[in-house]
Amino acid sequence: MEIFFYRGASPNFGDELNTWLWPRLLGEVFDGAGDLFVGIGSNIVRGFAATRRKIIFGAGYGGYTALPELDHTWSFYFVRGKLTARALGLDEAFGIGDAGIYVRSCQIPRQRIEGRVAFIPHWESVWPGRWDEVCRLAGLHFIDPTNPVESVLSEIASSDYVITEAMHGAIIADALRVPWIAARPKRAHRMKWHDWASALGMEIDWARLPRSSLLEIAQQHAPAGSGLARTLACRRRVTTLLRDHTPHWLLQRTAEHLRAVSTSVEPRLSRDAAIESVHSRMLDQLHRFVRKEGVGRVLV
Repeated sequence: MEIFFYRGASPNFGDELNTWLWPRLLGEVFDGAGDLFVGIGSNIVRGFAATRRKIIFGAGYGGYTALPELDHTWSFYFVRGKLTARALGLDEAFGIGDAGIYVRSCQIPRQRIEGRVAFIPHWESVWPGRWDEVCRLAGLHFIDPTNPVESVLSEIASSDYVITEAMHGAIIADALRVPWIAARPKRAHRMKWHDWASALGMEIDWARLPRSSLLEIAQQHAPAGSGLARTLACRRRVTTLLRDHTPHWLLQRTAEHLRAVSTSVEPRLSRDAAIESVHSRMLDQLHRFVRKEGVGRVLV
């Protein structure tokens, strides 16, 4: 069986969590061949090999491709939320929750640091932005989502609360009962937040943050297909100059806004009863998977 997940130009802990989590839950099941195991991420997409079996285990549909054409090669245990279930024509009962919630079953190193407020950008914001410097100016702890999975998990678990543009920053924080504030991501990434929240009976309230660099501002105002967009996509020297020559006043302004969000917006959590119910149902699916597929064993 092969774990299927997204891997972009930079690693992203929300996607890389697949390689860390599943062996801890199921043991040595994944040999990189045979059926595809589709877990954490917006990995329900069009374009899978038609003949390979797709085992859907907590994944979601993010709208990044057209809807896949479902047939007998698709086996659904559960999906990320009600929006995914509706999009695929499944009963909403399949929308149990994001598989990242399984971290509740794992030992996460944590050393709670009193007063630590952390910020987690989306992985696509790490290089174009200057969020590390903004966090330093704002007095917040910067969590780089491209760092190794266990490092990111430990940093989240050790925080008083997090402000996060990365959806799995919120999912992991919520699962570990670390309060969180949702920083509004790019439009393309918002639907999946609502999908995850639907399984926990929540609505997402966004905190809006300004851009942290000249490059982010240029990207924001470059229409798709325009000359500027093409330049930003292929001219590394130009993008590096825009990023590295961001004036201090812009960094300071963004830091002040981030600090204001950290003190004026109430961090939140899903209800204890909701996360416990979702986690319990997900554990039931783990045992069902082992019985039905005849592989692995539940280690938690």
